[in-house]
Amino acid sequence: MADARGAIQAVLSRFPHISVLKPEQEDALINFIQGKDVVALLPTGFGKSLIFQLAPLVAKELATRNGTELNPIVVVVSPLLALMEDQIMEAGKLGVSAAQLGVHEEQDILDGRFSLVFGSPESWLLNSKWRRMLSSAAYRDNILGVVVDEVHLTYKWGEVSTGETAFRESFAKLGELRSITKEGTPVLALTASADIKSRDRVTSLLHMDNAVHILASPNKTNIRLGLKNVPRYELDCLDWVVQLVKGKGSTMQPIIIYCQTMPKVGRVFAYLKAELQQHAWVDCDSDCKSENLLIGMFHSKTLPQHKDRVLASLRGEGNCRVVVATTALGMGLNFPNVSHVIMYGVPGDLESVIQQVGRAGRNGQSAHGIIYNMGQNYKAEKEVKELLNLGKTTCVRKVLFSHFEAEPCGVEPMHQCCTFCQTVCSCSSGTCTEPTPDYEQTQGKPVNLRSRHVTAEDKSLIVDMLNGYRDSLISPSAHLFTSPEACTGFSQKLVDSVLNNCQYIFDLPYILANIPVFRIEHAREVLQIISDVFGDVDTDQLEDEQSDAGERHTLPDLYYTGYYDEADDTDDPLSSHVTSSESEY
Repeated sequence: MADARGAIQAVLSRFPHISVLKPEQEDALINFIQGKDVVALLPTGFGKSLIFQLAPLVAKELATRNGTELNPIVVVVSPLLALMEDQIMEAGKLGVSAAQLGVHEEQDILDGRFSLVFGSPESWLLNSKWRRMLSSAAYRDNILGVVVDEVHLTYKWGEVSTGETAFRESFAKLGELRSITKEGTPVLALTASADIKSRDRVTSLLHMDNAVHILASPNKTNIRLGLKNVPRYELDCLDWVVQLVKGKGSTMQPIIIYCQTMPKVGRVFAYLKAELQQHAWVDCDSDCKSENLLIGMFHSKTLPQHKDRVLASLRGEGNCRVVVATTALGMGLNFPNVSHVIMYGVPGDLESVIQQVGRAGRNGQSAHGIIYNMGQNYKAEKEVKELLNLGKTTCVRKVLFSHFEAEPCGVEPMHQCCTFCQTVCSCSSGTCTEPTPDYEQTQGKPVNLRSRHVTAEDKSLIVDMLNGYRDSLISPSAHLFTSPEACTGFSQKLVDSVLNNCQYIFDLPYILANIPVFRIEHAREVLQIISDVFGDVDTDQLEDEQSDAGERHTLPDLYYTGYYDEADDTDDPLSSHVTSSESEY
């Protein structure tokens, strides 16, 4: 043990920016290089990746001290391409050679010339070439161990209820690596969010019968937890973000807004862009250059160059300050300066809540994790519904983290803990003078008092015109395999919403904020129909919106291929950048 700690210190002395490891990191590293299975449950932003990035260097240092030569290889199972790319880049900064299956020079990988070899579960288990490689002399003689990163996905993505198909079945079969690698090869399982009841499932799937368990509390006390109910389809709960961007521009700390589906990502992005108008660009850039855009989107279908812009900005090397994203953004990636994480809609399980909240405040400064609950959470697990209900009358933090540790603690002063605790905080002579955060206040957006009288005949005409527009979107010769609503995105819910709001519809921003439209063309047609029926819409405004304000209000298509100013130069820009793990995100 002393030799191992000495080797670690010798390795760390080469890196001025890493003076010491946290005790949990050091314990996990020592046990792993000594050939023991390790399950390390460490919070987001804790430095889990550093454990296996240092492992080859420490093992080689130990071998040198013992007068032997060693070319240690660590096999890393990783769920996402973006995560692999980020970790390979970080390993390179430490002088550790790293490669990704199917990307880097194949022969060098086969010959064992890289210290870290990354691949997806599917690559390691389903590709016969890589399976044979793990049994080759180069790997049997030099393999130090196997790392399963984001190990909670073994059961989250690899297992499903009877009669259903797993999202990525190979995750649940990673225990097969035991039979492919040499006997006694240790496994290091890493995650930030396996709850108490699921930890035995991890060790069972990976056959880790005698694993060393290392646990650090995921309860990051610098993050205040917000929980607020908001009306469905209404987006003005995000107006405080708009005001922050207008006031601070590129000087503000990054904000991530997570949505559960791609259409919601597009709708939130379009709302922010419509509300910000020219303020969506640094210094109101009149050329509207993409590199100066302060808001962005990220999910599996985002074009690579736009993903790169978002990721670079979150690392402090670009201008994007508000990112609207699915869960494709963030898993295992390190963004140190995120001030707010907003969950616009409730995640389906508590592990996702922990993952997303933990992406805020990694620099140790005060930060916020906010859940906007819009109801209808029928797909959410019962523990999530319990959090939403109990969070109204007790500490949100304690309810959330009770599923991850035996005795979760609150935060003092209580207004820094959570929404509920602020209501009972008495930090200042029996009361609390701390103002409620902007994201929990009733929005101060001026009410649009303009309205019109609408008759039954008006509504009947509106319905006929909306249905006529929807019919015009489908070719008469088309053979539909589903409903016209599904094919066009112009739903009956949209029609009903227009009827319920038609007395207030006078401009596009109102439509984008209050009507469930998924394409900007639909929003414009709704405004045109309202203008035709009532004749009181500013036609100059309508012409402006059609001609030169499209950039301000553009609601991107499903694949988000045209909302920046660069052209797409590839025939299939997604093929080399999207794995099966990302296809649903």
